[in-house]
Amino acid sequence: MFVENDGYNWLLRFKKGELLVENLIEFVEAEQISGGWISGLGAVTDAELGFYDLEHKTYNWKRFNKLMEITNLQGNIAWYKDEPVVHLHGTFCDENMQAIGGHVRELQVGGTVELMIHKWNGDPLTRILDKETNLKLLNI
Repeated sequence: MFVENDGYNWLLRFKKGELLVENLIEFVEAEQISGGWISGLGAVTDAELGFYDLEHKTYNWKRFNKLMEITNLQGNIAWYKDEPVVHLHGTFCDENMQAIGGHVRELQVGGTVELMIHKWNGDPLTRILDKETNLKLLNI
């Protein structure tokens, strides 16, 4: 992973084969990023995506083991019980320009993934467990 910082924002470029979420969590911990918003694009060779079943309060996960373009990657960074939480959603398309999307559990970088982290300038962003949905929601 390659990193640039302008004193406020980070630009990250991930290399082919890297695991995005795993490396992003390590980066957030190392830099002690107290909160922020993520946007990105690139390509993947493998992605595990989920859809949250609100009735059963659990994610349904599906793995896509193929080359896909990231047409949109959005998310945020907050903390829950002293651990960073990277909450990402993505839209991806295959060679037939067919799109899929969902909550990103993990993905393996294809040619590259380029991300921007826009730092939150207020108090640290945290999450709280919402008992009704069983989701860790932003504590705002």
